[in-house]
Formats: sequence, C-alpha cells, structure tokens
Amino acid sequence: MLRKLAVLFTFLPGFVPRAALACACCADPGTRFQEVSELGAWEISEIAALAPTSPARLYQSACGLDCVGGITDPQTAYDVAMEVTETGLAFVLSDGRGPRGALTFPWPETYTWFAVDTALDGKGDPQVYTELRFRGALAATGDFAQDGPVAAELVLSGFGNVCITRQSFDGWMLSVSDDSAQFRLFGTLSER
Repeated sequence: MLRKLAVLFTFLPGFVPRAALACACCADPGTRFQEVSELGAWEISEIAALAPTSPARLYQSACGLDCVGGITDPQTAYDVAMEVTETGLAFVLSDGRGPRGALTFPWPETYTWFAVDTALDGKGDPQVYTELRFRGALAATGDFAQDGPVAAELVLSGFGNVCITRQSFDGWMLSVSDDSAQFRLFGTLSER
C-alpha cells in the first residue's frame, strides 16, 4: 500500500494533501475567542506601522456636545497624528486654529485580543473581525488637560485573520471615562 502511495505522489508532483496547506494565521469557520495577552515588541511594531487616515471625530449621542465632558471648547473633528513608542502611544490633535492638545496613553502590561468570524453562512473563507483592547490611564494636555491621569480604553479594530498584523486594523477608538472627563474620539487607520 505504501508503495502505491509513493508511486501516486511521484506522478502527481503538484499534489499536496489539504492538511499540509493549513496556515498558522488562517481562521476556521465559526472562530471566536477573547483572551488576555502580554504586550510585546511584535504588537508595538505592528501598531507603529499604522497612521491615521482621517480626522479624529468626536462621538456625539443625541444630546450632542452637551454630553461631552473634559474638553475645553470641544470640536466635532480634529486633525490627528499618531506617535508610537516602546512606552506608549500619543494622539496629537489640532484644527484650523492650531494645536489643541495631546492624549498620551502608556502601554499597559496586557491587552485583550478579541476575534469573531462574521461570515457565519459557511460560504467562502471566514471574515474575522478583530479588536485589540488596551486599558489604562491617559495623560492629556491642551484643551484635553485634566488634573491628573484619567481612565481610558484604546481599541484598534478591523478585519483580518487570527494573527496580529498591521493589515488587520483599519480603525481606532479612544474612550475616556472618568469623574472629570467623558468623551470618545475615533477614526481610521492605514499602513504608513
């Protein structure tokens, strides 16, 4: 029997068993997980390869700017630059009048990695929606300045596979929720 298989593979050089084609980053239909992971150099380097591609927009519910707290003279949108270092990430915000402030988010030791297959019809490859969620204390300057650090969550999101790569993230959201500040900024990302 083994000789017959060896002969078959000799005559079919392009044939590779399906299991051998599996990739480490591929998702299976129905993939869903949420795990807490230690933040390392790989994740930071992939995030550093991203840049904002749209203005930072200020989230507003039905009550508009009246429900925004902790920003002096809040605007609906800001020009934004993102600076990533080994110690953290900063959003530098400005508008037509000039600099408005910076929001500096030191990297926490851990983050939450969430992924779910959104193509549950079983047709085609899984479409995995992914989030990296970072929680910590944010320092702010300018129009966003507070008396001290405020509680914040940074979420990077997008569609990809089950490996953390820059290609998997095309959106960001920074939520600040503290006694002295309540606001959320969000925007899009692309590779630098």
